[in-house]
Amino acid sequence: MTNGNSVPPIEVPSKQRILKATVLAAVIALIIFFTIVMPAELGKDPLHTGAALGLMNLSKPVAAAQTAATTIDATAAAPVLVPGAAGEAPIIKGTFVAQPNGYKVDSRELKLGIGEGMEIKYHMQKGAGMVYSWTANRKVQYELHGEPDVKPAGAGEDYFESYEKDDAAGKTESHGTFTAPSTGIQGWFWDNESDGPVTIKLVTAGFYDYILQNKDDVKTKLQPSDAK
Repeated sequence: MTNGNSVPPIEVPSKQRILKATVLAAVIALIIFFTIVMPAELGKDPLHTGAALGLMNLSKPVAAAQTAATTIDATAAAPVLVPGAAGEAPIIKGTFVAQPNGYKVDSRELKLGIGEGMEIKYHMQKGAGMVYSWTANRKVQYELHGEPDVKPAGAGEDYFESYEKDDAAGKTESHGTFTAPSTGIQGWFWDNESDGPVTIKLVTAGFYDYILQNKDDVKTKLQPSDAK
């Protein structure tokens, strides 16, 4: 006879039951891995259950984040990082374009009457760079464009390529860096549509061969002039 405080005997599972439970748990884990984990986290769907359950899109943000972390923010020079030797700094190639000659500096004032327009362009080799800054006392319409020395097949003599344009409100200034996409003359056309005369102050520094001015359809070859 037992009293009310007696503890019932503990039944110890047999080795066979433990083995069956272990195998069952392993099977369930495999099913979960192939049907849920692989589609959701790895983007793989061998059993096509991920597509049915709408799990495939869950892996895309992870993949995108991994791609972004390993992608270099390339500039026009397309820099590429090359690991350095042991104990040495890494080398970043493609950060500059070597030029055969020294850079030139040009600064000049351009006068435009009401309704007048003119061009200043610099002959540059493909890949050559130029920094520029121009200001005007009134808003002027303008276009930064270029004319390749070798035009595409079938293009006419008037062929040109436009890089930046404001033929509506106009601006009183523009500053930036420019890399020639082709060998040819690269520069600006300004048009004074204001109600008074315009003075444009233009300063450039870069790798160019000569300067071409076009005003009233008269083209004049100029040399750089640093009029400080």
